[in-house]
Amino acid sequence: MDKKLSNLLSQREHTVLTDIDVITAAVAVPLLEIDGEDHMVFTVRSNTLRRQPGEISFPGGHCEPNDKSGAHAAMRECSEELGIDLDQIELLGNLDCLVSAIGVKLYAVVVRLHTSDLKPNSDEVGEVFTVPLQYLLDMEPTVGHLDIGTKPLKDFPFHLLEGYNIDWKIRQNYSVYFYPYKQYTIWGLTGRVLKNFLDIYKEVHLHNNAYKN
Repeated sequence: MDKKLSNLLSQREHTVLTDIDVITAAVAVPLLEIDGEDHMVFTVRSNTLRRQPGEISFPGGHCEPNDKSGAHAAMRECSEELGIDLDQIELLGNLDCLVSAIGVKLYAVVVRLHTSDLKPNSDEVGEVFTVPLQYLLDMEPTVGHLDIGTKPLKDFPFHLLEGYNIDWKIRQNYSVYFYPYKQYTIWGLTGRVLKNFLDIYKEVHLHNNAYKN
């Protein structure tokens, strides 16, 4: 029996066991030089989209079955949304993978755009705008906090759990980062990815200065 069980376990494709629908997505964090200064490129999602219409985001979307990696998906989406060829997008490296409290597994990569001739896909993108990188580096974001909790529903078998508390249970508290710029506010998952990038960028800058000294 042990041998049969061992063989069965070794032949199974292991997955992540979860009760929520996990969405795997990827975004590109684009840098574009304008008048000798680096800017970050953001999109405003089209108001016709079903998910998060009108919200600010980095170019990105769901990972497709034929995507070779999260980086491949991010660059493909960046090309499609901004209307530029893939050979105009240079991959600089990966940021940290983000897993959100609502079941999104998000890969993020930093890219360099080698053209400013952007032709946004109007089906997905309502607007494109840029923010000077130094402006974001100098900014302290506004930070808000959210609680994630659980609440049993009517079909929960309370009779099997004597004394179980039926109230909401706070499971996790997490921070939300807000970066205002002109009429825009960058926040949510985009704000978390942006903060991750800015933290890494500052760390690289500090190391470079330490090396020079």
